[in-house]
Amino acid sequence: MYGHWLLGLIRTRSGRLVGTIGGVALTVAFIACLGAFLKSSATEMTARSVAQVSVDWQVQALPGTDHGAVEAAIRSAAPVTAVQLINYADIPSFEANTGGTVQTTGGGTVLGIGPGYFDQFPGQVRRLVGSVDGNLIAQQTAANLHVAVGDEVVIHRHQAPDVSVTIAGIVDLPNADAMFQAIGVAAGAAPQAPPDNVLLLPMSQWQQVFEQQDASRPDTIRTEFHVKLDHHDLSSDPVAAGIWATERGHNFEARAVGTALLANNLAARLEAVREDALYARLIFLFLGAPGAILAILLTLAVAGAGRDKRRRDQTLLRLRGQRSIQFFAWLPLKQQLRVSGVRSSVFCLLLLPRISSSGWCSCGPQLLLCSALWRWPGSRFRTQRS
Repeated sequence: MYGHWLLGLIRTRSGRLVGTIGGVALTVAFIACLGAFLKSSATEMTARSVAQVSVDWQVQALPGTDHGAVEAAIRSAAPVTAVQLINYADIPSFEANTGGTVQTTGGGTVLGIGPGYFDQFPGQVRRLVGSVDGNLIAQQTAANLHVAVGDEVVIHRHQAPDVSVTIAGIVDLPNADAMFQAIGVAAGAAPQAPPDNVLLLPMSQWQQVFEQQDASRPDTIRTEFHVKLDHHDLSSDPVAAGIWATERGHNFEARAVGTALLANNLAARLEAVREDALYARLIFLFLGAPGAILAILLTLAVAGAGRDKRRRDQTLLRLRGQRSIQFFAWLPLKQQLRVSGVRSSVFCLLLLPRISSSGWCSCGPQLLLCSALWRWPGSRFRTQRS
């Protein structure tokens, strides 16, 4: 009986039936597309912000501390993929004699770079001329001294004789601001400008050159650990990822209190993009939600156009023996589409923003509400009488 009625419905009211099906499908698809956009935009923002951070952590060991203990605290506080020790030495000036003239710079910094640093942190140094194996000079310093590959540069040291090194390559430092940042300063303090004159030496040579200065002027020497964290457990949401990075940093600070200072570059970068993530959610709220509600109302209007006719059809089904307990299962097709379409739309509208940012585990209240909405229309229609 129901099959004959359904065939008749398709033959006589196919236009309204197709309109109802299309409205429900478009409503659900519209909300799903908005949720997918919200998810993909948050994931892309997180990936881009993390990719721009060359060194996730910069850990400065305090004078007199055991470097091995600091490294052990780093590896215990967070999963890491690379740890490199970097030495910094502040010097009064550089000098070079080229082309019959002598050029002298102001104060500068000489870095001691360990083996494998350029492979593990490729974004820190960019080769311009020559080789990265050997003594390297920053581009600005080379311009100040008028030196090229193969020239000699004199390093004037604190309370130690001068020493000369031969330049093997000229490099650029794209992240000089982070590489030479002041670690442990008060929040809100003005950033420290990177030095204009920088020289990079292999670690073994640096230790030989600055051993005497370290003994006489230890205040001009400092040691840092450059750390690359394992991003496998990093959330795709910038807010959650920032919380994860901040918690790992606090874990290390608790382990290394009194022995090291931390500059959490990853957490700082994720904190900066959190406003962009909140803006994307506001776009969904103020643009997506009204559009979804309008689509639901239009679908209800189309499906409810033949309400009186459906009531007569339902009464006829009861007169022909349709039991009340099976009534909702044998509702006219368009009324079933209307009920299920609205429930699906509300389900997507409530859950997609939450799932895209926090996952299924934090959707408890929304799931309970959607469950109630899913059951309520059926119970109402099962007890409905014409």
